[in-house]
Amino acid sequence: MKLWLYLSSCLIVLTVALHNKAMADMVKVGTAAPDFTLPSTKDKNFTLSAYRGIKPVIIWFSDCCGGCESRAKVMQGLLEDYDIEILVISMLSKAHQTIEFAGRTNFPFPYLIDTEYKVVKDYVATYKPNT
Repeated sequence: MKLWLYLSSCLIVLTVALHNKAMADMVKVGTAAPDFTLPSTKDKNFTLSAYRGIKPVIIWFSDCCGGCESRAKVMQGLLEDYDIEILVISMLSKAHQTIEFAGRTNFPFPYLIDTEYKVVKDYVATYKPNT
């Protein structure tokens, strides 16, 4: 059961991360992920490279929708079962929307704010927000 949850969560993350991305633009397996520093909804900055060599990181691109709440429960299960870090990067154009969602759902991982879509575009390339 745990393996199934893990694989389905990875599929969710990969599906979101690769949505609308040209194959030539994809981050290649075995190469370093593009580094970033983003503020969280709790006014703390998070830098991806700070985790290098310490623990695996799942980067989850979320539009903070109703379906994301159920996916977040799966992610929380991964966090409890494995020694990993989960960084949620919001794909909302207004910081207050992400802050409201994170406060309402109260999940134990940081929601990072990327209102200019700089990190989103590094990973998803042609993302076009629809909010």
